[in-house]
Amino acid sequence: MNLSDNPIFLTQKRLVHRAGVLAAILIAILLGLSLLSGLIAYLAFGVLVLGLVACLACYHLLGLAMEHRRRSRQLERQQALLDSIRYGAAVMARGGNASDMLRALAQSGPLLARPIFAELAERPGSEETEFSLPDYVAALRDRLAEPLFDDLTLALILHWRRGAKLVPALEAIVQEWAESVRLQRDAKVLRAGVEASVLVLTTLPIVFLIALQLLAPQLLEPFHSAPGQALLGVAVLWMVLGYRVLQRMSEPPREERLRLRSTEL
Repeated sequence: MNLSDNPIFLTQKRLVHRAGVLAAILIAILLGLSLLSGLIAYLAFGVLVLGLVACLACYHLLGLAMEHRRRSRQLERQQALLDSIRYGAAVMARGGNASDMLRALAQSGPLLARPIFAELAERPGSEETEFSLPDYVAALRDRLAEPLFDDLTLALILHWRRGAKLVPALEAIVQEWAESVRLQRDAKVLRAGVEASVLVLTTLPIVFLIALQLLAPQLLEPFHSAPGQALLGVAVLWMVLGYRVLQRMSEPPREERLRLRSTEL
């Protein structure tokens, strides 16, 4: 079978194309809202620097919101996968096999993880294709890009191809990742204060300038001149540097994935 006829390859290609289109739409919306906010600020204050500041602030705040949602969804998915692995180990301990475990997780596992295992449980039969279940699991691992699922995939592939015991491997994954998820939740609480400071420091100057424009617009007159705009630009640049320092303090460490080809196992 040619690569172009490989059902795994075709599915991956469609999903990558769909993800690329969705990412392009989100970026276009993000840039459009930022440019719109910058135009409104320029028309309201008549100062080019303030228009640029509003554009960058809107882009920054929307990016923070998207990153917060991404981290929250990732943590929820990791918790769902962790509960699924714990449930799967219980199924295997009662005498089931790996296929029974996948079907049980697809039918009665955690809601957020059911679609992941349903995709494996509803795969085409081995009689209809030349690709085995480990290939489907490996393809799903590449698409999810989730470190916890990487460990599960490695355990499943070693079980199917090398006869490794699955239950002890699943229990080890649960023990290790339960501590990791707990630490991530604790770190999220500790980062909340820094993230709130970044949010306040980003929005407070904008609120102050709006109030100043409404109450005493003559105080903004010096910023209409070239030296005033240059001075304002330097002040904004200094604030941006401070924001970046606070952001780096609140950024969580990136999780490294285990990159292995299933053919190497």
